[in-house]
Order: sequence, then structure tokens, then C-alpha cells
Amino acid sequence: MRVLIVDDHPIIVSGCAAMLAGEGDIDVVDARDAETGLAVFMAQKPDVTVVDIGLPGVSGFELARRILERDPGARIVVFSMNDDPIFAARAIQMGAKGYVTKNDDPYLLLTAVREVASGGVFLMPKI
Repeated sequence: MRVLIVDDHPIIVSGCAAMLAGEGDIDVVDARDAETGLAVFMAQKPDVTVVDIGLPGVSGFELARRILERDPGARIVVFSMNDDPIFAARAIQMGAKGYVTKNDDPYLLLTAVREVASGGVFLMPKI
């Protein structure tokens, strides 16, 4: 499975990429901003795209919209510091298949990626 992580914080990308790649069946590609993220998405066609909301310039929500406009079947997990259910609801309403906060167990991201890759929807238990 190929996973694209779009996040502007190198330590977050490195940690998440190491965890996911450590599974053995996940290849990770990454981007630090929305424009690069869209280009990598179009070139690599990942199975799941993990998008931070707070990207520089174009927001993660806008990136998700652009991806879904080009590929309505894209599987997107929004990955954010915001644990307010309003953000999760907005993500799901716009077409994301998962929402994970950065404040919880890192392995929930792995669970979300696998659930979304298999066609499911994943929301944090407390959301």
C-alpha cells in the first residue's frame, strides 16, 4: 500500500513515516505543502492520503477538495491538532474518510490508514 503524508512539520512526517513503513507493507511518500501534495498525489496515486489541516498557504481542507475534485474515489484521512468534533464533521462532509488528531495514540493513525484503505471510515473514538 502507498500512503502520501502531507504535513509541514518534518518531525511529524518522519515519525509517522517511520511508524507506517515499519509495518512492512506500507510505502510512504510525503509533501510539505498543498501544491506539492497535489502534484505527488497525481503522480503517485497513493492508496491513502493523510492531510494536515494547517498547511502553509493552501489549507489541508482545500487540498482535500482539490484531490477529490480530480479523483472522487480518493481515500483521505485528515490529521490535525484540532480535536473539536466540528473539524471532524467538516472533514467527513467534504469527502474525507477518516479523521485523526495528533494528540492521541500514534498507532490510531495506522488503524485509520488501514481502515480507510479497506474502504471504511475512521473517526477518533472520542469524536
